[in-house]
Amino acid sequence: MSMPLMAQDTTAVEVFEVLEISGVITNAEGEMEGVLAQLFEGNRLVDEIETKKNGKFKFTLYNNNLYTIQLTQGGYYPKRISVNTKVPADFSDFAKFPFDIGMTSKEEETYDPYLSEYPSALISFDKKKKEFNYDKDYTKSYFDEIKTTSN
Repeated sequence: MSMPLMAQDTTAVEVFEVLEISGVITNAEGEMEGVLAQLFEGNRLVDEIETKKNGKFKFTLYNNNLYTIQLTQGGYYPKRISVNTKVPADFSDFAKFPFDIGMTSKEEETYDPYLSEYPSALISFDKKKKEFNYDKDYTKSYFDEIKTTSN
């Protein structure tokens, strides 16, 4: 009895810098100094930065990975942002994605800390627009859930 052999796809996927993600971290008073911004690829920490007085952070991401940016500072609920850098095979541009993110003080608001385990934003490549974008509906539902839990 003969069995057909299945050929494996050995096409190499080129790895390249596809996205610079940067932002300003703020609270009710303005830019936040001393926030630890950590970049994870899967569960592996690949970079981290502590914000200065201007609250800025910046990471360069490679194509076809799933990243998590985690923001932490004592007295504040942690924030997570999920970034999917999967792009079409013919895409080779380098994109920039700036955004601002606010931290919530544990003294200002009370909500189930379990919710901070979930990302507050999902960022991925929009094939129709041919650019990176965030899922506005997901972010709205995340914050709606926090508001209903805190009441």
